[in-house]
Amino acid sequence: MPAEELLALASATIQTIDPSASFITDEVLASLSAILPEKLVIAALDLIDRRNVIHYVTPWGHTEYEVLGSTETGANIILGESPSSYSVLLDIQTSPVPYSCSCPAFLHSVLRLESHIMCKHILAALIARQMNMSIIRPTSVDELAALFIRQFPTKAETPRE
Repeated sequence: MPAEELLALASATIQTIDPSASFITDEVLASLSAILPEKLVIAALDLIDRRNVIHYVTPWGHTEYEVLGSTETGANIILGESPSSYSVLLDIQTSPVPYSCSCPAFLHSVLRLESHIMCKHILAALIARQMNMSIIRPTSVDELAALFIRQFPTKAETPRE
């Protein structure tokens, strides 16, 4: 099945999730596992359970997600620690791929090999958005810049070994 059809099917399945529910039905879980690798679905749900999906919203309406790595928790961000995290953009209108993630799996498996239609971070952000289970953080220009610097450090900002 072409990637576009799989994306549409995955999107339609995610839209069937009840936003007021605190769980995903077995039917939705089975449908997602039929479209995506089961390991990816379970990993995305684990990220949501750990509260690792942060939704940043700017005063001018820009929104993006930060998904913390599998070993991190939302508490790390609140405490100001430097977790491994990935920037996720959803609903990109001007691209053939309607989302983006800064993780290596997205670049390798989705863009290069085209063996997957999304990574676990994108799936986690999509499901968390549908279920209202992300941590929502209103964000200023300076906070958004700090987020970019944390996720995309320049050579001068990376620690020397």
